[in-house]
Amino acid sequence: MKTLNSTVVAFNSLIQQNKFKEALDEFYADEVVFTTNLNSPAIGIAAFRTVVEEFMQNAKIEKVELVSLMMEKDLSVTNWYCALDHKKFGSIDMHQLSVQRWKDNKIIQENHFYSDKEL
Repeated sequence: MKTLNSTVVAFNSLIQQNKFKEALDEFYADEVVFTTNLNSPAIGIAAFRTVVEEFMQNAKIEKVELVSLMMEKDLSVTNWYCALDHKKFGSIDMHQLSVQRWKDNKIIQENHFYSDKEL
């Protein structure tokens, strides 16, 4: 059985390689609840898949770098540095905090927090 530590490391490795679809397929539970800042949540894997696909269609990612990581029990928190060009929002150079709640080595809840001033 995989430990949460090895699961989180494998997940973050895919994110750093811009392999968002692979991360989505492998690490997200069907019942995932996803939010950014205080926006309405995407509930369920189909809704989250739509969010990811729309992002990927509109973004040209220059850099995604893991700055720091904390884990405890069923929770992981990451600080990401992201640089990208987005068709709707222009050039983005920001830090983002991502919080994942895990169950059975799958993400059941994910929240991203970043400054709206950067979008």
